[in-house]
Amino acid sequence: MMEESVRRDLARTGGDRRSKFRSARRVFRALEIISEREGVTARQLAGELGVSLSNCYYILNVLLEGGYIERAGARRGYRLGPKIPLLYERAFPRADISGVELVVRELAERSMRHAYLGILADGAVTVAHLETPPRSPPVGIVQGFHGASHALALGKVLIAGAGREALTEYLAEYPLEAFTPRTIVEPKRLEEHLRRVREIGFATDIEEFSENLCCVAAPIELEDGSVAGAIGVSTSARRFVEEAGALRDLVRWAAGEAARRL
Repeated sequence: MMEESVRRDLARTGGDRRSKFRSARRVFRALEIISEREGVTARQLAGELGVSLSNCYYILNVLLEGGYIERAGARRGYRLGPKIPLLYERAFPRADISGVELVVRELAERSMRHAYLGILADGAVTVAHLETPPRSPPVGIVQGFHGASHALALGKVLIAGAGREALTEYLAEYPLEAFTPRTIVEPKRLEEHLRRVREIGFATDIEEFSENLCCVAAPIELEDGSVAGAIGVSTSARRFVEEAGALRDLVRWAAGEAARRL
């Protein structure tokens, strides 16, 4: 009887976690849609997200309150708000962002894989820019995604580059959630892992955030030694076995090129 109760509790906990994860993905997907189609209405957004209109308004209100979106003038739709460019400014206060975005685009073209620019905002990684190679289906994390730094190569690079205080802040603000059986969920183990990331100059996540998703990332390190951001690529687990070395070299090249443009 007790074993059956435990199984039910575990199943319910797992269901709650999956439900929260789906809700978070909808929020970030909503941001992505609004960024692509200024003026999109709540009804149109609800249809694309596959949620009810009332649930869509809940998502929109959360984003409105945070300043991530705003109403598109006199029209009924929505557009990105002032918080999004502010995230860029925090990471690159003197930077020519367009130059970095061009590097990310070239990385996607050279690798034929999804390429990302990550910045550290509110103590965790935020995907500030995403480039998708031609004729490639969506994969991995979306632009605007925030959090899960312990499970993503981009996040590991950023936390490692920001030092012990950044790790302490992250552990205080974000739970070490187990997204897959491979996710690092022990603080001591994560600290040791990030120390190794600093030593070798890049990070990987091998099915730590999502099954069949592998990523490699490198820091955008400035002349003063500070880390302004991270650049990475994602691929499938099967391809990663064959491509890991080549992707690592491409990501390191891209991070170095981005640093030269800042």
